[in-house]
Amino acid sequence: MSKSLQKPKGFSLYLLAVAICCVSTACGNQSALTLADLPTVKQPSSNEESVQASPEPAPVDISTLVQSYQQALASQPDPQVRAQIRLRLADLEMERLEQHQADNPEDSIGFTSAVQHYQQLAQESPRDDYILYRLARARAMDGEMPGALQALERIAQGAPDSPFMGEVLFRRGEAAFNRKNYLAAAQDFRTLLDKGESPFADNARYMLAWSEFKSSDYRSSTEIFLESLDILQQRATQDELPLGQKRLREDSLRGLALNFSYQGGAQAIESFNPEGKPRDYQHLLYSALGSWYREKELFRNSADTYLAFVKHYPNSLEAPSLHLQAVETLQSGGLHDEVLPAKREFAQRYGIRSEYWQQADETQRETLSQSLRPWLEELAQFDHARAQELAQLANKAPTNKPTQKRKLKAQSRNAYLAAAELYRQFSQTFPQDPRTPPIVFLMAECLEQAGDYPGAWRAYSQVAWEYKDKKNSAEAGYAAILSSEQVYKQMPDQDAEQKTLWLDRNIETSLKFAQSWPEDKRALPVQLSAADKLLQQSRFVEAITAAKAADSWQPPANKQQQLNIAMILAHSHFSLKDYVAAEAAYTRALIYQVKGNRLREDTRKQLQLSIYRQAELALAQPTVTEEGKEIISEEALSHLLRIRESGRSEIAASAQYDAINHLMELQQWQRASAELADFRSFYPAHQLAPTLAAKAVVIFEALQMPAAAAGELLQLAQSDPDREVRRQSLFLAAESLQKAGEHQRAIENYRDYNKLWPQPVEQRLEAQYQLVQLYGQSVQHKKRNYWLQQLAKNSEKSPRGRYLAAYAQSALAEQSYEKFAAIKLQLPLKTSLSNKKRAMTTTVADYRKVLELGIADFATQANFRLAEVYRQLSGDLMESQRPNNLNELELEQYEILLEEQAYPFEEKAIELHQANIQRTGDGIYDDWVKRSFSSLGELLPARYKKPEATLEWSHALH
Repeated sequence: MSKSLQKPKGFSLYLLAVAICCVSTACGNQSALTLADLPTVKQPSSNEESVQASPEPAPVDISTLVQSYQQALASQPDPQVRAQIRLRLADLEMERLEQHQADNPEDSIGFTSAVQHYQQLAQESPRDDYILYRLARARAMDGEMPGALQALERIAQGAPDSPFMGEVLFRRGEAAFNRKNYLAAAQDFRTLLDKGESPFADNARYMLAWSEFKSSDYRSSTEIFLESLDILQQRATQDELPLGQKRLREDSLRGLALNFSYQGGAQAIESFNPEGKPRDYQHLLYSALGSWYREKELFRNSADTYLAFVKHYPNSLEAPSLHLQAVETLQSGGLHDEVLPAKREFAQRYGIRSEYWQQADETQRETLSQSLRPWLEELAQFDHARAQELAQLANKAPTNKPTQKRKLKAQSRNAYLAAAELYRQFSQTFPQDPRTPPIVFLMAECLEQAGDYPGAWRAYSQVAWEYKDKKNSAEAGYAAILSSEQVYKQMPDQDAEQKTLWLDRNIETSLKFAQSWPEDKRALPVQLSAADKLLQQSRFVEAITAAKAADSWQPPANKQQQLNIAMILAHSHFSLKDYVAAEAAYTRALIYQVKGNRLREDTRKQLQLSIYRQAELALAQPTVTEEGKEIISEEALSHLLRIRESGRSEIAASAQYDAINHLMELQQWQRASAELADFRSFYPAHQLAPTLAAKAVVIFEALQMPAAAAGELLQLAQSDPDREVRRQSLFLAAESLQKAGEHQRAIENYRDYNKLWPQPVEQRLEAQYQLVQLYGQSVQHKKRNYWLQQLAKNSEKSPRGRYLAAYAQSALAEQSYEKFAAIKLQLPLKTSLSNKKRAMTTTVADYRKVLELGIADFATQANFRLAEVYRQLSGDLMESQRPNNLNELELEQYEILLEEQAYPFEEKAIELHQANIQRTGDGIYDDWVKRSFSSLGELLPARYKKPEATLEWSHALH
């Protein structure tokens, strides 16, 4: 400031003191002055040069001050003081005009008088920066901006170190900006900022950023805007910033939004992170850009911007808020297809299943809940409706397109599961919400439709008995029964533990339903179903309790239900071995069953079985005779024979059959014969009927009627409808005839059996064996050999089949052996020897077949015979006739030749006999082994013809 306007020393008049104080105050606060804001007139504060007055004088209005200053000016000779007084008068005029403008905002106020005051002062002090500043201020208020800028430019040129230089640069830059000279504006703003922090720094930085933006240097503009925001962030949080700085912050964010939009949108934001780390106000950048897009009705860009922040910073406090803005933007923009996916993502990111929710405090959760509450239900209902639609499409899909049908069903199931999960999240997030019970009911329905019956059961049970929802509780309870039943049905049998668990749950749920809503028309059927399942689980006592509860139901059970109750009671009592109670319950059940019905027949059988079990108990307690012998009680026989009173059935037949056996045991032959005849009369096709032939034989033999036994068996063999009965009867008839001595009739029936019944093989083989025996007894060798051959070639692998084959083959081999033994070696030797060898080959082959069957009873015989074949051939060779025309030498040579031929056969015989006697090591020492020892004694007397000590040694070994 020019020294000509310095405060004079020793000036003690009150008015001058006031004037000087005001001037000094203005100068002292120049750094805070702007063209739009100059200091107002104030009463002087006490200082060392002011008049010490007490009390403090009252405020003086502007007109009074002006008058006082004018009087002072008129009487003041000092030019310097006069200049200060004139400056103060100019300031007071400026203040008066501003006050008038403030009091009359509707009037147009001119500041020409103030401008004239300052212009005159400026002419007198052209380098006084304060006067020039006030002149610029007055001209600006008067609307003369070029003049105001000219005054500021004079300060810049004449007083570059002026404290007003900051505003000079700012206003000059501002003017250049308005003239669209953005480079000049940027230069002034940058120069101002280079001088350091000042009251204009924030605005200069802001305007510099806009200047760079207007120059299309978006990156530089972005960096400057961010620098401005960084500085503001360091000062205070947004809530604590002064109003002006808040506005600056908002405008800077808007500028950044424009910059980011020119640099690719949201993806550009992250490229400006300092050292790759986000700023504390990163969310404001995304929010500003999103808001700008939204203002421009670029709704998808706006939503994408909000969601980009969510993607980059999913766990930030601001993420849910920006996600909400994205949803609102999509809704406002009519992008309905994208609204639900955005809401779904919100539920996934911030719902109860999310990590975000787990880390959030109660306040945050409450905020999230405001959106989750309607959206979870909305999303669930959408998925629910979609699932139903897909299910309908699947049902309508052509049967010749199974792939399409399966795909639609799978999609429907997934949609049901998705809806159920959203319903579940709602119920878990808002457990006390009035909407939760019906929501859980819907969840249960979705789980049921998706085939998740365990989950459906839990949800239905929750609605029925935890929420006690009056509207849905009964329906939910019944649905819980159906769901648990589905789980049980679908559970694989190999998972027995789980299958039992779900049957238990179904029963428990059923009983609980019936108890909770006894007036429901489904309650009694459910109660009966539970009782029946308890019966299936062998929980008989509980089944009886449940059935008795159903029996006392009000209103009473109908006939069908009465039948069910009776059957459950009957089966349960029967399983608990309370056969008397079971008989009574089955008798009751028969009252409600229609005659001819299959179930009635089953009930009748159970009734009879109850009586049969009573007979068994009586049988376990026999009667003791006077001699102390235990015999079957008459009570037991009575139970067995009264069973048929309720109808001829399988059980009645079995009971009568048992009675026949017991009567036979008691040797009550006449009663047994009568019951047997009765049995045959009523049960001609019974599976036990074939066995009666044997019993009839016993009875008739006891009654000395063997022919009658055989006759009955033949009659059964011809007329019984049961194929098996006919088969067995024919065989038994043959046996009976054989026992009766009627061999020819026995042969005929065995032959018929062999022809008619190839199966079972073993019994057919027995018939062939008996034919062999009978033909042997009647000396019909040819027929006997035929049946021997049939037996020998049988391929049955059972022990009996192989034994009979070995028996027959051995018998045939014996005949071959006899033929072999009968052939004598005589001249011509060649011919007879050839015949002998052929017979030997046949015999050996036959016995080899015996050995191949591996039956010990015939193996030793076969081995012995084979050895004897070779021994006999050797002996026959040596004993054969010699030619008559041989001389002594030729005869000797002939003998040698015979010995050479006979020796190998003898050695073979020894080898086979030795093999046979080695069977003693296996514990076999039958007649054929003994005979092998005897033959070896003759063949090797020195070794084997010893006294009986050999036997003693053999016994010792064993």
